[in-house]
Amino acid sequence: MDITPFVKKLLRADEKVLYCILGRIIEDTIQADRYIAVVQKQADTALFLFSSRGIPCTSENDLAVEDVFKINEDFHLRQNNVNRQSSIDDFDPLKNTEQVVDLCIGSQKNVRILLPDAASAKYLIGHIQKAQSQLQTGAPQGLPSSFAWADKYRHSQSGCLYPSQAHPQDNPFLHDTFNPTVTKNLFQEDVFDPLKYMNISDQDKNIIATDEVPRRQKQMSSDVNMTDSMSGLRKAESRDSLDIIGDYYGDEEDTTIEGFPDSLRAITNQLGIPGSGVDLVNNLKPTTAREHVVKHYMKLREEEFTYKKYYSVFCGTWNVNGQSPPMSLKLWLDKPNPPDIYVIGFQELDLSNQAYVFSGSPKEEQWKNAVRKSLPPKVRYRKVKLIRMVGIMMVVYVKEALAPDVPPHLIDADTVATGIMGIMGNKGGVGIRMTLHNTSLCFINTHLAAHQDEYERRNQDYRDVESKMRFKQFLPPLLISEHDQVFWIGDLNYRINGLEIDKVKSMIDKEKYKDLLSYDQLHQQLGRSDVFRGYSEGEINFRPTYKYNTGTNDWDSSEKSRIPAWCDRILYKGEGIDQVHYTSHPDLLISDHKPVSSLFTIEVKAIDKEKSNKVYEDVMKKLDRLENDYLPQVKLDKTEFQFKDVMFIEKRSEILTVCNTGQVPVEFEFINKLEEQSYCQPWLRITPYKSVITPGSSCEVRLEVLVDKTCVASLDASNHVLDDILVLHLTGGKDFFITVNGNFIPSSFGCSLEALVQMHGPIRETPTAQLIEIEQPGSLMSRDLTQGGRLYAIPKEVWRLVNHLWLYGKDQAELFLQAGLKKELVVIRDCLDMGVPDKIPGSVHSVAEALLLFLECLPDPVIPCRVYYRCLECNSNYMLCKQVISQIPEHHKNLFRYLIAFLRELLKYSDQNKLETNILSSIFGEIFLRPPPNTLTRSLSSPAGKAKALEEEMKRAAFVKQFLINEYDE
Repeated sequence: MDITPFVKKLLRADEKVLYCILGRIIEDTIQADRYIAVVQKQADTALFLFSSRGIPCTSENDLAVEDVFKINEDFHLRQNNVNRQSSIDDFDPLKNTEQVVDLCIGSQKNVRILLPDAASAKYLIGHIQKAQSQLQTGAPQGLPSSFAWADKYRHSQSGCLYPSQAHPQDNPFLHDTFNPTVTKNLFQEDVFDPLKYMNISDQDKNIIATDEVPRRQKQMSSDVNMTDSMSGLRKAESRDSLDIIGDYYGDEEDTTIEGFPDSLRAITNQLGIPGSGVDLVNNLKPTTAREHVVKHYMKLREEEFTYKKYYSVFCGTWNVNGQSPPMSLKLWLDKPNPPDIYVIGFQELDLSNQAYVFSGSPKEEQWKNAVRKSLPPKVRYRKVKLIRMVGIMMVVYVKEALAPDVPPHLIDADTVATGIMGIMGNKGGVGIRMTLHNTSLCFINTHLAAHQDEYERRNQDYRDVESKMRFKQFLPPLLISEHDQVFWIGDLNYRINGLEIDKVKSMIDKEKYKDLLSYDQLHQQLGRSDVFRGYSEGEINFRPTYKYNTGTNDWDSSEKSRIPAWCDRILYKGEGIDQVHYTSHPDLLISDHKPVSSLFTIEVKAIDKEKSNKVYEDVMKKLDRLENDYLPQVKLDKTEFQFKDVMFIEKRSEILTVCNTGQVPVEFEFINKLEEQSYCQPWLRITPYKSVITPGSSCEVRLEVLVDKTCVASLDASNHVLDDILVLHLTGGKDFFITVNGNFIPSSFGCSLEALVQMHGPIRETPTAQLIEIEQPGSLMSRDLTQGGRLYAIPKEVWRLVNHLWLYGKDQAELFLQAGLKKELVVIRDCLDMGVPDKIPGSVHSVAEALLLFLECLPDPVIPCRVYYRCLECNSNYMLCKQVISQIPEHHKNLFRYLIAFLRELLKYSDQNKLETNILSSIFGEIFLRPPPNTLTRSLSSPAGKAKALEEEMKRAAFVKQFLINEYDE
């Protein structure tokens, strides 16, 4: 059945469907039906993948865009893999049935498509090759396209952006404006098109969208990184942005954002070069080194074409202790001189156990509405982005007049969970970045570890957020440190140490804040350690913001009687930031914390259009001369690296220095070897993996080796050698080969359950030959117990961890919720691998995390992968669940029964440890049940994909819950 008419209804009138066919996407042994369409707009051609609710598709409503691949210089067709024939002309429809087509998109993505017959493959490849042949001549004035028209489909939440009947949720370019007096959307006909903002004619006609877009209702999405093992459910995360706007009040209208503010930015974006000081955006990946070099030289000369502008930034943070908002937040947010930018962060937005388990929270809507109503009423504001992870939420607004200077494609957000196993989002941070004119801004909101003596855990949480926060829309992903200005807000939880509570209160009453700050844990570290290195904090002239009796300004009078502390802080880093004031707001009484705010004046760089164009032309001319006269040349300080005795979860690194010894800028990149999917092994990380070096300069490349839970199972006793060859490629030059060698010390973390129950002594004392023998598949079945020897019912390492938790942690609050310390995990690893000391060292929380980590490292999980889908199917029927468990191998069954019995006993102490069935079910559902390793990864970019992932996670939790609420006996 030809579905081309249905596809056409999902596209704009000027977007043409050249060819459409039903095929299958193949990954290992898994196949998924998808409709493949070749779509053309002017000189641009893209390959669309559509998922369908049913096969065959019966309506355009069944289709949803799953992915879009731009047919540009990065798009490659491997013809030799098509039915093993050397040419498209060799296809014979009468001789062949199914045909395989391999596509390579850039250096990171490969797609294999199974088509029904050779004729289909011939037509598909023919259209692709025709599009590739037109790349050099098809774009206006020879400029390569940015494919901005195709990008809109990638961001569509409904799968299609422009259906025949415009739907309120279909336009991702609507933007949030708060103005209760507006009754008409003045921008409802404004649809983004890059040609609209360039001096390039389209056959002397302006492209104007005529689709009427009605205002839309609230919509949230959870952006989940495909490489992250944490699902949207675990993060309990929501995102809302300029391109996903909610309409919360009946009398409000949403408006759209206009295009780029200057001609340089428009031209360089069309080229795939965001311009001076603007970071490279995903889907605008440059095709040659020239774009990188132009960007670099424009950055060096930006003083020639930029001038300074000044804006006010309001930053506010409040730990609301799970409370609903008061009638008004105007005491905190409404200012006589309305700021240009609002950055508002919350912690403990929702303290219910459901917030840990489910992604939605009614408190998010309540507090979002409270903020909107409390912004200065005389000024129009637009929401830049909103992001939430469990109880940590941040929203950024800018004045209406600033919206054109904040390009939506340069807005991004990320979350980092620092709870146990890095998957529980009760602690951690959220981040939002944007570009204002030519200055990059980054806002971070964190809730760090609590309790008086846990300052080292707070430091670890900071380091985790600082190092793991990645704005993945950019290539390569942007780090916090790569921004011009950073504002870090939140409940940092640092306390006052070394003074009795009465002394602290006395100093507060006498307003001796400066003297008291010398005992503040954060103040003691600023400028003296790596914690918040480079950040500044304004002078504190207000009372500590924690802890108060709720509803009063009285200090905590509970049994714990906590020492007052400045837990809630606002820090900043970067040039051109001037703090105007820094204060708390004690009149807001609903929480045990007081809100804090700070007003800043920031200096940003704006572009002079005429000057920028002149500099751009000069850079291009000089670059042309250099490229014609010289070839790229570099020198490496070494080409061999040795990493001896690498141990589990211990990071090792070395530096490779690449020097540009030539006369022209050099772009280098580590590229994939033949037939490999990545440029390095999973235990190796390279930073940066690509860069540009100017003549006479050098670049330090960090080679970092880390064997963690993702790869330890592949490095058993029979394969403990670390070996890789890296290919460093110079664009327009030669390749360099770098060898990385080493050895891994085997650990009980990563051993198979089959081997662990046979291993009598610590793994460090077990001969290598024996380790190799017991790790062989089927070794347990072939073991002859009549000749002596015995098997453990469960691994001794698991018994030691569980026994320790039972003796010392069964009544510990936040057990399995609070993260352990990394340095303690290393000591616990050594204790298990060497068998000494008898008592496991470290805190109870570190031992709990070690247990989860040990179980997660099992190559085959507690419940074998082969019954994963059966477990999901029977999650609502306890008898069927028991039947599945009865059929798994004995050693898996024993371990499952032992752990379930332990968890059931812990729940008897829930009054002390605060554990609940739903929380344990969610945590251990993810540990006990994992899909088979060759399962086709589901796309999480579409609502359907996210919903399916959420459904699977809830089913895993429901399966485990059956055994926690029912007596388990066979």
